[in-house]
Amino acid sequence: MKKLFGLCLCMALFLSGCGKAAPPKAADGSAWSEDWVTLGSVMGVDTPEGLTARENSDVLSAKGMYYASWSAGEAVPYVNEDGEEAQLYDAQVYHLLAAGYDSTQKAEETAAEWLDMAYAQYAVDAEAVETCNGQELTVITYTYMSESNPYSRGASAFGTYGNYALSVELSCRESFDGDALEILENFLEHCHYAA
Repeated sequence: MKKLFGLCLCMALFLSGCGKAAPPKAADGSAWSEDWVTLGSVMGVDTPEGLTARENSDVLSAKGMYYASWSAGEAVPYVNEDGEEAQLYDAQVYHLLAAGYDSTQKAEETAAEWLDMAYAQYAVDAEAVETCNGQELTVITYTYMSESNPYSRGASAFGTYGNYALSVELSCRESFDGDALEILENFLEHCHYAA
């Protein structure tokens, strides 16, 4: 029993050293804050006013993938067409995804694939290349083509940071009076990248 306990303790100590420490500062010169929602040691988000952090998952961190989400407004129960229950918000940063690859070329290819998938999935209104907090991203606005989707419109951003492909998707309900593009741009200005 003591050997098993000792082995478990050694494994726990070994595994606790596997995580990367937060960088001392961001590429924009900001001191890295413990209050930020972090995605590995790649990004930190200083959650903008009006949004609430909902989920931050590093379950796929061994594969270099990080995910987080935010919401605006109060949750209401929702049952989708498959009978699955969920919480529906006025607006939601449905995901901020950072996926790491072994080369910047693969990250660029992945970001381009994600953009192509968005064009296949949404009725895109506009596309522009924008720089938000020093990071260049392709930003699109769109409406949803599926009538079964509880959200009616949105805005997304795609790009890379080093060898990471980045994707941010914001969805808004019909009754939400906020501007999807403005909310996304504000969110992106609050994203900080590891120096």
